[in-house]
Amino acid sequence: MANVGFTRDEIILTLDVLYSAGDDKLTKNSPKIEELCSVLQTLPIHPEEKRPPNFRNTVGVSDQIRGFQEEASGVERSRWGIGKKFHKIAEEFQGRTDELHEIANAIRRNKDYFCSCNFGQVEENSGFPEGSLLAHLHRVIERRDGKKIPKKERCEICQIDMGRIYDEGDGCLEQHLLVPIVKLDAGKKYGADEFITVCPNCHAVLHRYRPWRTQGDYKTILK
Repeated sequence: MANVGFTRDEIILTLDVLYSAGDDKLTKNSPKIEELCSVLQTLPIHPEEKRPPNFRNTVGVSDQIRGFQEEASGVERSRWGIGKKFHKIAEEFQGRTDELHEIANAIRRNKDYFCSCNFGQVEENSGFPEGSLLAHLHRVIERRDGKKIPKKERCEICQIDMGRIYDEGDGCLEQHLLVPIVKLDAGKKYGADEFITVCPNCHAVLHRYRPWRTQGDYKTILK
């Protein structure tokens, strides 16, 4: 069985280890590689039935990093065959390795939660540059803690009243969590002051903005 391709979450974690290593050479015996492999093997991104016996082992992961470094330094196609996604994400975070590190730390910090949930939908990262794990956690917390908070009658951004526009519009407003993705803690309960009531359109747009909009500037998404 061939090894499965790296997802966005896995690439973020891998690039963070590479950038954090500085001038240290990363080999299959490096403690940082061993720790990274342990995290990648633990996270429930890929179902067990799709994992070959050598899934994210130290040899494969160190080769992946070496191939990326070779191609990034000008080798047109290294013998390791690194996918385009690695280079695309590296380009995306060029000059912003501190942000990449913050995202990787947020994934590691919530690892125990990810391992206890039924996550497995890579598609959940749509609109979330932080990847599908943290996108999943954001939505779980919105549902878990947001449902206990009374909704306002109107969207707090565009002021739309869904019940006055649509026959079946009542109940269509949603609660949005204002806490930045990289600050999320699965073990914390979030209160009313950390949520706003929004319409589905404003909610979808809020998820696209970086830096993440918080209590003081969430209305700036409007033109």
